[in-house]
Amino acid sequence: MSLFRRLFPKDRAQWAWCLYDWANSAFATSVLAVFLPVYFARVVVPPEGVSLPIFGRAWHTGASSLWAYTVSLAVLLVVVSAPLVGRVADEKASRKGFLLFCVAAGASATAFLASCGAGDVFRTLATFLAAYVAFSTSEIFYNSYLPHIAAPWTRDWLSGLGYAYGYVGGGLLLAVHLWVLAHHSSLGLEDSARAIRLFFLSVGIWWAVFSVPCALWLPKEVRKDLDEDGRPPHLFSQEFRAVYREIGFFPGAFRMVCAYFFFNNGIQTVIAMASMYGATALQLKTGDIALAFLITQAVAFPGAVLLSRLAEDWGAKRVLLVSIGLWCCIVLGAYKVQNAFQFQALAACVGFVLGGSQALSRSLFSRLIPRERSSQFFGFFAVGGKFSALLGPFFFGLMQDLTGQPRSAILSVLLFFLVGFALLWRVPSEG
Repeated sequence: MSLFRRLFPKDRAQWAWCLYDWANSAFATSVLAVFLPVYFARVVVPPEGVSLPIFGRAWHTGASSLWAYTVSLAVLLVVVSAPLVGRVADEKASRKGFLLFCVAAGASATAFLASCGAGDVFRTLATFLAAYVAFSTSEIFYNSYLPHIAAPWTRDWLSGLGYAYGYVGGGLLLAVHLWVLAHHSSLGLEDSARAIRLFFLSVGIWWAVFSVPCALWLPKEVRKDLDEDGRPPHLFSQEFRAVYREIGFFPGAFRMVCAYFFFNNGIQTVIAMASMYGATALQLKTGDIALAFLITQAVAFPGAVLLSRLAEDWGAKRVLLVSIGLWCCIVLGAYKVQNAFQFQALAACVGFVLGGSQALSRSLFSRLIPRERSSQFFGFFAVGGKFSALLGPFFFGLMQDLTGQPRSAILSVLLFFLVGFALLWRVPSEG
């Protein structure tokens, strides 16, 4: 019974924090992971692909590689801006304002995807780019609230609980989408493509509505201007470069960012490319792919809760190391996948370790940084995570273009997990 009670946060700030994962996970699941890659590959991009003018020559590419390159470009934009944006948010005490701005931009762009149809290749990519940048940037400010609303001994649990709420929220909306997809004719929708466009609109609304508690309940901040003359630092002065040097004074946090850079590369590549791989390489039906991700969401809730509970007894670092080992087994299994059943079985394995891996990374990092500059340091954390998300999809797409074999790109992900494991071994458990 005590475990059941712990599934419900104690105060409104923690409720709002968990509900934001419930809100934006619908984008991560229904848009980023499932329906937009499939819709882009089968409806938006012509069967013959597109040609891109690169260095005066036409580079012919297909939907899978073009999607991977766009994800990498979106992540690059976040990587460049994340530490500076986090610094400005701390100094202007505007963490909440930045978060709500990202919500408005991301939810609006997601809803606008409903207007993109066949042949709108670059319009779809530009709209997705705006939505994904807003989504990723919002996570900086969302994550930075953790040390402000939870005591150190409760952060592993609350971090895992946030991911658990996200999997329930994203999974609930995905289940509705899957039902609508199976019954689109009886609901008056001409085809599955029209249903999927409606899904994009519903995700934008979902994201906006369930972010309202953040506006109401997350704590406000007192403004602190760090310059001696009382003015905010100039964005293009030496202060800009100092942002990237300051983490060097916290070696534990720096090692954690490096470790996270490598093992999160594999995690983000799996998330970003799984449905595209299923649609193009395995030729799976849209419903089979959506069901696989619904299984992931269903398993992820108990997985995140269980791993967070184990971390309270064994330590976040030790449990995180075990989860990375499990990721290595998943990558080896992915190389052999041939049909929908195997794809869905592997999705269940991914779900079990996904939430715990991300939640424990977040809570471990929060112990290694100064509390008063959490937005700035979570900006660095975003660099480690998002830069890896840039390289993974990019090399996946490049390997597929160069070899014509998507499976050849799968095993390359294993190296990033192994290096991340080795680096994490040297990270201290506390700051």
